[in-house]
Amino acid sequence: MPLPKPIDHYFYSLLNRAPSDVAFESLPSLKAQPNTIKRFSDSIYHSYKSLGLSFSFVINNNNNSSNKSIKQCSDNDDALLLDAIDIYNGVTSDGFQPYSLDMALPCGLEGSMQAHDIVSLLGEPDRKGGGGQSRVACWIEYKFEQDGGGLMIQLHGIDWDDRTMGWTSIVLYR
Repeated sequence: MPLPKPIDHYFYSLLNRAPSDVAFESLPSLKAQPNTIKRFSDSIYHSYKSLGLSFSFVINNNNNSSNKSIKQCSDNDDALLLDAIDIYNGVTSDGFQPYSLDMALPCGLEGSMQAHDIVSLLGEPDRKGGGGQSRVACWIEYKFEQDGGGLMIQLHGIDWDDRTMGWTSIVLYR
């Protein structure tokens, strides 16, 4: 069953905004931390590894009058919009630290939650995958009501019967 959109959550309010939008300035921790920018063929990531956050920007097809491609965009181009936010809950091999802001996570999630806590809070996921013989970490996905978007949660383990597995990352997407 779809979740209500977390419209009052700061991170959700950033989705669909350009990287230069003043809404990003209301989070001073972003300006105080070094970020890493990585460019891909379809997106530009602004990663704040010490904060456990990464922002994925894509071309804004509704407001791209110049028909720019990602390659033609600057890192903070107004032709971009925030498509997804990755929130990490542990140290990763590429240097992300656990989420460390004094701001609640979306949808009532907490860093200490285990898979069964998440399902108790949010209900049965709309989709799930991984685990078992696939040798891919288990993941669960919740869609938001109306107009798309959702929450993808990657869990620690590959055994769906492990009620104690926590989560490694959350992706909040539009």
